[in-house]
Amino acid sequence: MGTGAIIAIAIGVVMVIAVIVGIIMNSKLNKERDRILEHGEHTHGWIVQANDELFKKGDSDMPALIVISPDEETNDDEEFMTELTESISTLKGQDPDDVADAGEAKVAELMADESYVEGRRDKLPKSFTDGKKVYLVHVYVFREHLKNKRLGSSSKLPCTIIWDEPESLVCSRPMAKKKRKREDDDE
Repeated sequence: MGTGAIIAIAIGVVMVIAVIVGIIMNSKLNKERDRILEHGEHTHGWIVQANDELFKKGDSDMPALIVISPDEETNDDEEFMTELTESISTLKGQDPDDVADAGEAKVAELMADESYVEGRRDKLPKSFTDGKKVYLVHVYVFREHLKNKRLGSSSKLPCTIIWDEPESLVCSRPMAKKKRKREDDDE
């Protein structure tokens, strides 16, 4: 057997192993998603940033970055949370050492690292959140949960979180379907 054939076989073996590892990882992710959806708090977060591909119809699941608060009143305050996401976005790309305010410098530092870390949730400085408890959270977005398999124009993302498990997956959840009243419900 020649060197070329050995290399071709080795490449084939590596590809098969990569596919098997991908299937195993995907299976683990789906099991964790199902556990989170069953036992987690069904709430919503506010999108700070997401891969542009998530705004186009597609099949690839991808991470995004949201702000979310365990305080329901804060989390439901659309004006506050939208302004907060905009403030965070303005700090993206800024050198934390060049930002005078300590709270803003911390947020700029958080925005400098674009790597996804499952379960990561960083409490934002109270000086940045007007004293409210808000987290910058890495969320995994499953396309099957999105209308038309893409993010829409709303910055609000239905998601599920288990607050007591700080390293557990935070993920999107299926959009709530409006209940339709059936005619025979009144009978």
